[in-house]
Amino acid sequence: MCDIKGRTSSGITSEKTECLKAVALILLMIHHLFGCDFLQDWISPFKGADIVFGVSGRICLAMFLFCSGYGLYKSYVIKANPPKHYIPQKIVKTLIPYWVVMLIAVMILLYLGKFDPVYIPANLFAWIHEDSILYVSFSWYIKLHLLILLTLPLIRLIEKKWRKNILVDSLIYIILPFLIWFFLKGFQNEEVFTNIFTSLISSLLFLLSWYSFFGIGMIFAKYNVYDKIHAFSERFPKPVIILLSLILCGYALFMKYLVYHFYSPAYYFSITDCICMPLFVSGCLLITDNLKFKSRYVIPYLGKRSIFYWLLSGMFFLNTSELLPLITWPKVSILMLIWLFVILTPFVFCCDKVSGLITGLIFRKKKD
Repeated sequence: MCDIKGRTSSGITSEKTECLKAVALILLMIHHLFGCDFLQDWISPFKGADIVFGVSGRICLAMFLFCSGYGLYKSYVIKANPPKHYIPQKIVKTLIPYWVVMLIAVMILLYLGKFDPVYIPANLFAWIHEDSILYVSFSWYIKLHLLILLTLPLIRLIEKKWRKNILVDSLIYIILPFLIWFFLKGFQNEEVFTNIFTSLISSLLFLLSWYSFFGIGMIFAKYNVYDKIHAFSERFPKPVIILLSLILCGYALFMKYLVYHFYSPAYYFSITDCICMPLFVSGCLLITDNLKFKSRYVIPYLGKRSIFYWLLSGMFFLNTSELLPLITWPKVSILMLIWLFVILTPFVFCCDKVSGLITGLIFRKKKD
């Protein structure tokens, strides 16, 4: 999950990226609370809306991948001379926070009498996606992000040889990965390790199943798509843009919910993100650009440390679901959501500090 360093106020700057990540993080929490059947009952005057937001909140995964695609394209793919150890450093900066949180999960599992050391190798890179094996629930995204980082040299090579053509790029980065996965998805099995060969094939298909959203982020970066959207929006009054953007965001989320409600295959629900996610992201960015009020502390903090909130929030579900009552006691949906962030923030702060110290020592040694 990379920060995006933009240059103009109309583009997707690092501040706007933090905002997108914060929105994605909030949707992630809502999704786990009200869209995954972990909670059977709660109090809310708008319970139907909770469920709609909970189900459609899964769009957050595509949003995180969009941010990664945009950021990695700008910071590595098109750079004339990117840092020599860019990819290894990104891998370390992904794994250290994960391992710090995993250590906390191991201690909790030890206390609960549920820790099985035989699964340590699989957990080091979140390689197997079986809930009973993963120490940190929902940590499968770690493997996905690592695989994406390993594809960057190939993308860089393609971009050097290929002329700009948005249709061809859409075919290579969006349509082709999905089609390959769709026709070979029967060979994907991320829940079981049979042998190295089948695991590598499954991992490749797992990567392709999500790659389209990463590709959309790269295309937005390559062709300055949002800059053009922003320039067009300046023809209209700000209140109108904010209202239309809110409608656009609501439409994107509701479309996801309808697809989930009426179509059973999971890939229908995922592929709609190729339409819904760019619409939702564009709406969020337009709202950010047209609002006078800018959050200076809360939203940036959530965005910058979204990886810790996401990983630590998994402690209340699945393997360590015994902790779930710690966040559900308010009973009221909005209060549960707020309390979840309140109870996580001190742990996020500590994990962020520890991870920063460890990565600082590692990179200092490399320089020496």
